[in-house]
Amino acid sequence: MKIISVFSINKLGKFASLLVVLGVLLLLVSSLYNYFQDALQVRANRSNAMQVSKQIVSDQIVPVMAPDFFTEYRLERDKIRSERSDLLREIIQNASSQDAKQQAQESILKMTLEKQREMEMENLIKAKGFADALVFIRDNSVSAVVKTSELTREEVIQVAEVISRISGVKPGDITISAKP
Repeated sequence: MKIISVFSINKLGKFASLLVVLGVLLLLVSSLYNYFQDALQVRANRSNAMQVSKQIVSDQIVPVMAPDFFTEYRLERDKIRSERSDLLREIIQNASSQDAKQQAQESILKMTLEKQREMEMENLIKAKGFADALVFIRDNSVSAVVKTSELTREEVIQVAEVISRISGVKPGDITISAKP
C-alpha cells in the first residue's frame, strides 16, 4: 500500500488533485448535512404542548418539624461523648505518667463499649415493635425510655429481658419508662 502525501499530489496530476479536493468537499457537505439534521430533530414539536404553571399557596408549604425527644437526646449524647473522647485523647497525648495514659485509654474503651451496648439494646427494643427507644447505662443500673404512650406489664418484661441479657444488669436495677 502506498501512502500519498501532499507533496506527491503534484506528480499525480490535475485529475487526482481534483478528486482529492472533491472528496474533502463531499466530506464537509456530508458533515454539515448531518449537523443540521440533528439540529432539526432536537427542536421540540410544540404544536400540542401546554404550559404548566401553578402558584404555590402558603398553606401548601409544610413547616420543618423540630426533632423529637429521642433524636434530640441522641444528638446531645453523641456531642457529649465526642467532647469527652477528645479530652481523653488529649490526656493520652500529653500525659506525663504511663498510669494517666492507661486510665484515659480504659475510659475511652469503656465509653465505646457502653455506646455499642446501648445501641444494640435500643435496636433490639425497636425490633420488638416499638417506634424508638433510648438506653442509658450507668455503673450498676440501666434506664430505658420507650417511644409509646403506655407500656403493658408484658412489654416491660420484654424490654427488661433484652436489657438484662445485653448489659448483665439484674432486672431489679433496670428502670423502664414510656414517652410518646
